[in-house]
Amino acid sequence: MEVSSKVKASQVTIKLLTEALRPPAIELIQQERWDYEMPRLFLLFITKPTVLLLTGVIMGVTYYSADSLLLTLFVPLVVILYMGIREYICDRHFAKLEAPQFENMGHYFDDTFGGGFWVATDENNRIIGTIALDKVNCNTATMKWLYVCSAARGKGIGHILLQHVVRYCKKQHYTELILQTTEIHTAAIQLYKKHGFTIYNTYLDNDNLLPPIPSLRMYQFRKLLP
Repeated sequence: MEVSSKVKASQVTIKLLTEALRPPAIELIQQERWDYEMPRLFLLFITKPTVLLLTGVIMGVTYYSADSLLLTLFVPLVVILYMGIREYICDRHFAKLEAPQFENMGHYFDDTFGGGFWVATDENNRIIGTIALDKVNCNTATMKWLYVCSAARGKGIGHILLQHVVRYCKKQHYTELILQTTEIHTAAIQLYKKHGFTIYNTYLDNDNLLPPIPSLRMYQFRKLLP
């Protein structure tokens, strides 16, 4: 997605999702996942102690049994290739799980029932960010899909989107806003803390499709609304 690196927060407009805006919004989310999340997940997993230990053990066994330095050095390449294929398969699997939400955003995030899906657009009406809200019950809503395209990061777009959702929640008389993120989203974690969100639970996600199973730390945030 081509976006000017000179985009300013003052030129940003927040719009409720329409059918015309849905395709580019989905494109942004999927592109940012592929460009931002996938490389960081891959790097995180191949440097996990369990993976490094397993790689070292396999290298030791290979060298002891085959007595070949070249074959031993080939082991890390195989591990890296395997982890790359594994992440791709996992990404495709979870993309299929989310497909119904992408196809029926108006149903999943209906603003007439206390939810919503909004996009941030620049002065040329190009989508540079997204954010969604899903109603849990009459008191609680969960925030999802906060994404800002790489060219517009560091310009306060995430702040604007988050502030918009918080204001909306207050108008809907929610008393609690919750969300979940992972350890790779360090900038988002700092953003949430800056806006008064606190961590109320952490856990290790072992819901992986293929072994080995390096755990991804998940953070659950909460913000109490006046």
